[in-house]
Amino acid sequence: MMPNIPFPIKYFEQNLIFGIDGTVSAYYELQPFNYDFRSVDEQLDLLGNLETLYWNIQADTHALVVPEFHSLEEHRAGLRSQLSPDLGKAGAGFIEASMDHLSGKGVHSHRFYLGIKLKENQVKNGSIFSDLAYVWKDFKRYLLARSGTGIPEIFEEEIQTYRTQEELFYSRINSCFRVRRVTTEDFEWLIRRSFYRGIARTPKRKNWKPEATPVHIQGKKALRPGRDVLTLAEGSFTATAGRRLEVEQFIQGVSRKGYMAFLTISHIPDKAPFPGTEWLYQLQKLSFPVEASVRTETIEYSKALAQVQNKKKELKAEDEHASESGEDTSFHILNSRQEALELENNLRTDKFPLLTTSIILCVSATTVEELHMRIQLIKDLYSDMMVQIEVPYGDQWRAFNEFLPGSKRYITDYIHHMDPTAVGAGMFGATRQLGDGQGHFIGMSQNLPVFFQHDRGPKDPRLSTTASAAFIGSLGAGKSLGANLLAYQALLNGSKVLIFDPKDERGHWPDLLPELKPISRVVTLRASVEDGGKLDPLSGAHNPAELTASAETAKRILQFLSRASDGTYEAISIGKAVDTVIQNNSKPSMTAVLEALMESNKLAPEKRQESLGEMVDVLQYLATSGQGQLLFGDGSQEAIDLSKPLTILQIEDLQLPEESQTDFGRMGIALLMAISDFSRRFSHQTGDGFKLVLFDESWRLAKVREGRAILEELVRTGRSKNAAIYLISQNAKDLLGEEIRSNLGCRFVFRCRDQREAEAACDILGIEANDYNVERIRNLPTGMCLLSDLEKRVNELEIQIVEERIFHAFDTRPGSNKKPQTGITIERITRRTGTS
Repeated sequence: MMPNIPFPIKYFEQNLIFGIDGTVSAYYELQPFNYDFRSVDEQLDLLGNLETLYWNIQADTHALVVPEFHSLEEHRAGLRSQLSPDLGKAGAGFIEASMDHLSGKGVHSHRFYLGIKLKENQVKNGSIFSDLAYVWKDFKRYLLARSGTGIPEIFEEEIQTYRTQEELFYSRINSCFRVRRVTTEDFEWLIRRSFYRGIARTPKRKNWKPEATPVHIQGKKALRPGRDVLTLAEGSFTATAGRRLEVEQFIQGVSRKGYMAFLTISHIPDKAPFPGTEWLYQLQKLSFPVEASVRTETIEYSKALAQVQNKKKELKAEDEHASESGEDTSFHILNSRQEALELENNLRTDKFPLLTTSIILCVSATTVEELHMRIQLIKDLYSDMMVQIEVPYGDQWRAFNEFLPGSKRYITDYIHHMDPTAVGAGMFGATRQLGDGQGHFIGMSQNLPVFFQHDRGPKDPRLSTTASAAFIGSLGAGKSLGANLLAYQALLNGSKVLIFDPKDERGHWPDLLPELKPISRVVTLRASVEDGGKLDPLSGAHNPAELTASAETAKRILQFLSRASDGTYEAISIGKAVDTVIQNNSKPSMTAVLEALMESNKLAPEKRQESLGEMVDVLQYLATSGQGQLLFGDGSQEAIDLSKPLTILQIEDLQLPEESQTDFGRMGIALLMAISDFSRRFSHQTGDGFKLVLFDESWRLAKVREGRAILEELVRTGRSKNAAIYLISQNAKDLLGEEIRSNLGCRFVFRCRDQREAEAACDILGIEANDYNVERIRNLPTGMCLLSDLEKRVNELEIQIVEERIFHAFDTRPGSNKKPQTGITIERITRRTGTS
């Protein structure tokens, strides 16, 4: 038998909700904040913000943690609507495989709401007689509200007075956390969702708000709420089991049942260490969502001190009574007296208020068996923290009503007297969410799926940031696997993708992934006369801006190859020769620059001619031998065609220097510089489509000043050109330049074996390079990374590719690029990882 509790909500408007008991509360939604991988000082700062909030609010509060479930059907439909027509069939298969993989996982995110009970207002009419009339009328309103025989009116003056209070609280909360005022739509969802637990996502009513009729009472404007707010309380409830509720709803004509149980926290250790015992945040470790309702009432300092002193007297009397009876004082009394003494001393020192706090948790499921299993898992989680959990018998309906915004505390048997620090230690508002919440599935962050939208950064008005990303990790850690997956997903959404592939790890894609064959061009450049000039930075420029940028690249390449430092006579001569060529030639080329250098040498001072002549001789030799031929065109070569959605650019036998090498491989670096300029041209193409440049082995280019300058330009200008640069690097230290780091959206850090590399990776992620974080990065399993997303949240991500054929195509291990093996299941594939 459920207790007879009237529906507690009378009316709501904007972020104010009016209870039938005459109370009015204002509700806000907190923007979640990242908690994992923060330093101890940062975690203490967050605790300090929550402590300040509860210390200064001086009002009854209601904190709600609620999961918002996401519809895989809606997600599937959204992804399909963005598919490129060229990849429709393959894209649909990729989406279906991902959605099937996520089926049954209950995709959700946590939302955090805070309600503040406002002080009661009274509207004055002026004269004594009118005030007495108002008091009588107000008393009648009180009786009507309590009896349920009528719904009293709400004066507009009252609403305005409550609005003034609300402004003050909004300002106080905003000084601690970023919040927004809830809306009528939020209230409708928060109320109605309670009646769909364990059944389905809550259906939403479009543009619905509670009815209220404008009336005039004694010449004052007022609103008379209707009864349609009761339509939000739908469904049939039973509570015969005593420790759970069963709800039945009809959805599309079919009866469906859900089960829910409400648990109370009956004991929290008084001296729990922090960080480490975040009693509310810890619930997110579970593989299923758990709701929470935390209510506090403030006892101001002087009253709290008086209550503690009275309690001390009671305990002292019990102690004396035991002594007079010849009995030993129980340990409970001795311990309580000691705790009361400590609390009194703390109160006198810090003068903090006490908060009478009640904490109720809610878990739901589709079956009774699943519900019982989840209850036990919650108890097991808290038992390690010495937190005691009860499932109160006969109080389930009362607990249900406590979760409704605007309601009151109905269960008073599990009250805790806590200081603001202890309440804040629950870490209300902390989240483990990661990724964009939209886009394609890329993997799991423990029990939460992670979605990635490649062009969200520039499009989201709240962010307005770059979409560029870095993939960092040691050889074989899985960084290429992750970057390849994101590039493929960008192609599915109609983006143009250019991949520089110095190790020939992607040229087989069109063969293993037939859907890519019609839209791909694999360009392999060889050290031959036929490919001569294909990477000439001065060829292929279509407008003055491109030509100016290409001229700067040509100067950097020629200075780099000739070892001419900035400011030297040789460097100035190179600059003048390049400027002369682009001004006087309709088809400028690097060969023309060499000719201009030879002419300038004839006019140079005699003491300069020898060094300048040696430099020209070196450049002429490089221009006609080996891979140097690729850089020096004569103006007759056709530029590389970039019309296909996917271009994979390779240089055969490209020799790149290792980190310890200095002079060896200078030509390889020069070629990388030319390819970077080619990438800039690609990303600067006109059109509305998104462009993505994937730059493998970028750490080698970042080793030299000239290469870093080009990478900085590519990363910096990507957002304005609706483009992104993905940098794949083994060396985290080479990406620490502020110009690059500040213009990166997401950072994917895979295993870094070296101690210094792991410390540099922490810096890129924006986390403290403490022992725990460094060791975690050094020991990440293959295919696992730490992701810093667009909101700068950091957490673990396991890259998962659910289609075997795609995993096989992206697997870069030696000998892996063969025909797919038979008998390998998708489940096995999702646990396998590739190498970089």
